[in-house]
Amino acid sequence: MPTVDTASLEAAGAAIFVGAGLATEEARLVAHSLILANLMGHDSHGVIRIPQYLEHIKAGKMVPGRRIEIVREAPASAVVRGGAGFGQTLCHQATELAIEKAKTCSVAAVELYECGHIGRLGEYVEAAAAQNMIGLVTCNNHGAGLWQPPFGGIDRRMSPNPIAVGVPTGKDFPIVVDMTTSVVAEGKIRVARNRGEEIPEGWALDAEGNPTTDATGFYGPPRGAILPFGGQAAHKGYALSVVVDILSGALGGSGCSSDPEATGGRNGVFILAIDIAAFTGLDHFEEEVDGFIDFLKSSRLMPGFDGISLPGEIEFRRRRERERQGLELDNETLRQLHEAGKAVGVDVTL
Repeated sequence: MPTVDTASLEAAGAAIFVGAGLATEEARLVAHSLILANLMGHDSHGVIRIPQYLEHIKAGKMVPGRRIEIVREAPASAVVRGGAGFGQTLCHQATELAIEKAKTCSVAAVELYECGHIGRLGEYVEAAAAQNMIGLVTCNNHGAGLWQPPFGGIDRRMSPNPIAVGVPTGKDFPIVVDMTTSVVAEGKIRVARNRGEEIPEGWALDAEGNPTTDATGFYGPPRGAILPFGGQAAHKGYALSVVVDILSGALGGSGCSSDPEATGGRNGVFILAIDIAAFTGLDHFEEEVDGFIDFLKSSRLMPGFDGISLPGEIEFRRRRERERQGLELDNETLRQLHEAGKAVGVDVTL
């Protein structure tokens, strides 16, 4: 696959978004967010999303220039409306609101609804960890965009319903748990389709409930479904997905999953910030966490492993490597980026 310079790719993404009507600052923020996902190895949430975002702008599902509007507020909480704005813009604003409230109230939660696709959840809990907070973010698809069946079922009833937790450490990167409650994010099947690859067994069912490895046929019509994570213990992924849907949907204003035929495009988001200093000294916290890390890494290794990695550590090291070496993009994604540029009058040169 071709290797692309990350700075050039980010500049091209920002130019496309400016061409689509975003102000320069917002265009740069969204482009940077997508490139960061690619750098971390989450290609499903990277530049492959640019054509999708342009479709959402054209359809009125995502509106440039929106800011969060507080519709309900208490000292340690808020419910905010996004007005169908860009997810990266709105979710950073909502995360900062939760962080500021937690500085006063120790713990704070913000519910965000009418929000465009927020991308990689880890980005927001990393922002909390950078301010010595523990961050937790969950997300659903505003009752739509369903890909995941309940445990034991074959009909799509939930979105992949991701959850992320970020914890500051005394190391050069935070602990970051960032995962879907389904086996895989839908975007990873999109990546496989663009590359002309099959998907692994155990990821998905076709529309009739049969196991499938066909990344193209998965999209139908009719569409297939992505299984809850856990394999033989998939009831665990399913149970966690139910909790995420309720936190992100019922508690705010987005609504729980309900319409298997709707295509989604908007996210309902629950954001929790915990001020570590309100519970224990930061130095003591980092000492405890770092000691725990050292204890984990002292384990004897199974065959085939050369070390113990923390949640988020592989992504951190992959980011540093890709920043030096560039990003590999498949030809289909590059073609889509060129077409996206043409659609908004931008000549993409990569």
